[in-house]
Amino acid sequence: MVDIVLIVLSAIFAIMVLASSVYFLIYYQHPTDKWVAWLPKVVVVFGLTLSAFNIFVLPLDVANQSGQINASGGLPMASITLALNLSSVFFFIVFVPFTMFYYEGADDSDESDEKKKSAPSQIGYALKWLIPTMIFTGGIVGVMYWQLGYAEIGVTQLAGTLQSGFDLTVDYCALTVKGTPVCARQSGTRYPKVSWIVYTVALIGLIGWFIFAIFGGAGLISLPVDMIQDFQHRPKPITAAEYAERKKAIGQQSVLLIEVGQTLQDELKLASRGGARMNRRFRQLRTKENEFRKDALILEFHYRRLEESYKAQGGNILLQYLGLIGGCVSAVISVIWIIHIALYMLPNMFGATPYSLFLNDFFGNVSPIPFIGVFFYAIFSFYLLLCVIKGNSKLGMRIAFITIHPLRLGETMMNSLLFNVGVILVSSLAVSQFCTLAFSRYAKYTASGYLFGVQIQKLKGMQYVYLGFVCAFLGVALMTIAWIIYKPRSKQRENRMNFKW
Repeated sequence: MVDIVLIVLSAIFAIMVLASSVYFLIYYQHPTDKWVAWLPKVVVVFGLTLSAFNIFVLPLDVANQSGQINASGGLPMASITLALNLSSVFFFIVFVPFTMFYYEGADDSDESDEKKKSAPSQIGYALKWLIPTMIFTGGIVGVMYWQLGYAEIGVTQLAGTLQSGFDLTVDYCALTVKGTPVCARQSGTRYPKVSWIVYTVALIGLIGWFIFAIFGGAGLISLPVDMIQDFQHRPKPITAAEYAERKKAIGQQSVLLIEVGQTLQDELKLASRGGARMNRRFRQLRTKENEFRKDALILEFHYRRLEESYKAQGGNILLQYLGLIGGCVSAVISVIWIIHIALYMLPNMFGATPYSLFLNDFFGNVSPIPFIGVFFYAIFSFYLLLCVIKGNSKLGMRIAFITIHPLRLGETMMNSLLFNVGVILVSSLAVSQFCTLAFSRYAKYTASGYLFGVQIQKLKGMQYVYLGFVCAFLGVALMTIAWIIYKPRSKQRENRMNFKW
């Protein structure tokens, strides 16, 4: 029987998520994109909405199942989960890159060009890069599905005659009747073929797992640490003399970067002519351009802090204390996640008995209370997405080939929004699967648990891949702690104006 109340609440919640995505776009977009670039805006809104749906599908699945083998809510959660995951994959590999290429196509010509590219030219430019990527990706997925599109599921075959008076829940195969075993047990492995949808979601989801393990692990530590240190090193009121002296130093650095930027721009134009976009010289210049952009962001950061110290006399103290509270709460959530991984996830994935159910018990106790279980689940799951975004910006400052696309209120260009939406979208697949593993007792009998725990996690050749990603996530977090101790805030690149040009 279909649960009408559950359907109505789900519809209302979906509308709220869509409205939140629109609000996010309006809140972060740059003023120059306010009444233009409608296609990227649609992709951003629906990408964010799909990401949230991927996360919230697990508590909906739990509510639909109500802890029973047969779903009491009547919703086809397996079909809904697969549809959301496949839509996310399609958005990630088609819509997001096409829109980025289309949006940037108008600026791909030389600055001396009198006319910007027309819409047909932008479409052609986008398709020129998208179609080869799609063919390559489709070929890889197709070949791997043909060779490895099977699940490896361990089974135990029992052969014998049922005896009256025996309880089937008891291991009666260990018993004997007049010295003869009641039944025979034989272990084996079955290799059922999985659908191409499941395999595609699993394979593309590995990209999200890689991003999640590296960036999420770094962000798990750097997010609370940076929030607390931002309060400790918050802007302080300064005198006019100090303001003038610091502004002069920033001005000197800005002149240097302007000269470097003009030289880089000329060299890139020269290297990109004649279809030489993939040559070694062009790639080297692109790497230098990434370094230049990071230095420009650092200089802008110091200028903003200078203006806040003098003109705003240290800024809004209330917001600064809210940041401190947020950092303390983030630190608690990070510690809880590390403890849960150590006590429950790793022993469970290694086939041992978990030391404690930990968060599974917590969610099991609060889930009967309306909205409270979903609220806490949202905090722990979306916190992981925040860690991915933070880790991307943190590691991006230290790895030359990573391009930085910062999210800033009211000042984020559309290409940066698209980039971050792509990262969030593919990471949401990994986070949803990670939460299915982390809360497997809470998510028992759910379609999400079956799709990931039985089909995706047991795909041929991938049995230990997800265990490796979870270990990498925890390992990167521990290495980040060591790095912060070894290289404190004062020595980190983003907090110094030491440009090597």
